[in-house]
Amino acid sequence: MNPEHFWKLIEEMKEHCGQDMVWAARWMKNRLCRLPPEQVLKFHLILMGYKEAANKYGLWTVAALIKEMGCSDDGFIDFRAWLIAQGKDIYMAALANPDSLAAVKQYGYCEFESFNYAASKAYEELTGRSVYRDYTDAEMKIVEKELLQDIRYHPMIEYPLNPPEAVVVYPKAGKQFIQKHDINCPAFAAIWNPSLPELKKLVEEGKREAHKYQKERQGKKKRSKERGGIER
Repeated sequence: MNPEHFWKLIEEMKEHCGQDMVWAARWMKNRLCRLPPEQVLKFHLILMGYKEAANKYGLWTVAALIKEMGCSDDGFIDFRAWLIAQGKDIYMAALANPDSLAAVKQYGYCEFESFNYAASKAYEELTGRSVYRDYTDAEMKIVEKELLQDIRYHPMIEYPLNPPEAVVVYPKAGKQFIQKHDINCPAFAAIWNPSLPELKKLVEEGKREAHKYQKERQGKKKRSKERGGIER
């Protein structure tokens, strides 16, 4: 079991089950039960590693924009499972630019809780043991380090952004948000809890960085026009 095999299983799940998440979670669990336990354990570690790699405020911001009811802590865990279940291309594109999710078909509230447990259920059925007891933190760190080698992140992905800044950095997702809600409506003026000092600091820093990002983008567009070219 390696990342390539992991993504191949995801694609097989998509081909067989489409957007039927109940069937998809069951299909993956049954498919994993046909593998040796050590491969199922590695699948679980890779899944956890990809979920951790996607644990970024920028992605969480876009999830809150495109999901109809916002995105809680638990919702973001299940959102990341849903994102991984879309396949490697969509997953990698989302980390490189969370705004790419605006073009992805949204279903199931963009949450796939049961997919989190497919490997752990298969492992327990095969061994009678909990998958969480059969690996070490060191093994998990090795997997996470391996996965990060192929990931490219958006420059603003570390920042939690509120709607006024989010629609600048992630314009396509922002457009979907504006179509659903009035961005000036007080109920949707903020995504993040300002009572948490560390989070408040990151939001303020993100606001400043968003303005810089906007100026840089405008500068690139201006230079591209002057050259008679098209910005890419």
